[in-house]
Amino acid sequence: MDTAVSATNTSAGPNDDEPYWLGRASEEQQRLRKQHFIWTKSIGYLIHPHIAPNLPEDARVADVGTGTGIWMTEAAKMSPSTYQFDGYDISSTSFIAEDSLPSNVTLNIGDFKEPFPDELQGKYDLVNIRLIIISMGGDVWQKTLRNVLTLLKPGGAIQWIEGNFFVSRGFRGGGPGSAAGHVLTQLQKHFNGVLNKRFGFNFPDWTAMYEEIGLRSVEEDVLSTDRLVDQRREFSEIGVGAVSGGLKNLAGVEKDEEGYWDVDRVEEQRRKCVEEMDDGAYFRWDLHVTIGFTPKLDFGSTPTKRRKRNL
Repeated sequence: MDTAVSATNTSAGPNDDEPYWLGRASEEQQRLRKQHFIWTKSIGYLIHPHIAPNLPEDARVADVGTGTGIWMTEAAKMSPSTYQFDGYDISSTSFIAEDSLPSNVTLNIGDFKEPFPDELQGKYDLVNIRLIIISMGGDVWQKTLRNVLTLLKPGGAIQWIEGNFFVSRGFRGGGPGSAAGHVLTQLQKHFNGVLNKRFGFNFPDWTAMYEEIGLRSVEEDVLSTDRLVDQRREFSEIGVGAVSGGLKNLAGVEKDEEGYWDVDRVEEQRRKCVEEMDDGAYFRWDLHVTIGFTPKLDFGSTPTKRRKRNL
C-alpha cells in the first residue's frame, strides 16, 4: 500500500497538482487562525457533544487536512492529557512551529486523497476533518470519506465540518440605510462559477453519503453564519478574504481564460465588498457538522436512523 504519511513535521513542499487556491503564505495562516476561533464560537464545540462522552481515556484523534494544526492544539487544552492528537496535511508550509506544540500533538505529512499506510489504519477513535472543500473537485467526496474511515477503530467516530459556500450571498443588514449586499453576492457567484468550471465543485448530501457508506448514529448539525448577530461582520470578512484570495491565485493561473477576472478586477470587487460591509451588508452561508460512527463489528450493517438539526 502506498505510504501517504511520514514522521512529525517532515519537511515537504505542496503538491503541484493540489487544487488548493487560497495560498499558504503567512497572511493565509493568520486568516485560518482567526477563522478557527470564529467558527468554533458559532458552532459551540470542538468535539461534538455526542462524540466526546464516548471517547476512551486514552483516545487517539486524527485531524485530517489539519492546516496549521490549531484545531488540535485547542482541543488538546480541553481534553485529558492522555489523549493523543495527530494532524495530517499535504503540505507542512502552514504548520505551527514544532516547539510550540503540546507534548501530545504531532503534525505530519499526509494526503487524505491517497491510501494511508497500514500502520495507521484502525488506529484512531476519532477522525476530525474540516474545511477542505476548496480541495474537493468533482466526485471525490465519497472516495475521501472511505479513505479517512480506514483510520478508525471499530466503533470509532468521524466529525466533518464544512461550509456550504454555494448558498452564500450578501444580505442587507438590520440598520437603517444598510447596503443590500449585491456586490457580495456577485463576488461569491463568480467564484462558484470559476470553481465549477475548473474543478466541477459541488456540495454533498452529508447524511445520505454517511448512511450509504454504512455509518451509524448519523447526525448533521446545520448552522447559519448570521445566527449570532455579533459575528456577521467577522464571517463576512473571512468570506471576502477567502474568495478574493482564491480568485487572485486563480487569475495568475488562468489569466488567458475567458471568464476569469484578472487581479485588478478582483481587487476592485474586494474593495467594493468592504464598502458594502461598512454600509451594513453582510455575507451569509451555512455551516455543516456531520458525525457518524463505524459499526463495532460489521461495517456493512444497516445504519441507524439519521438525525438532522438546524440551528
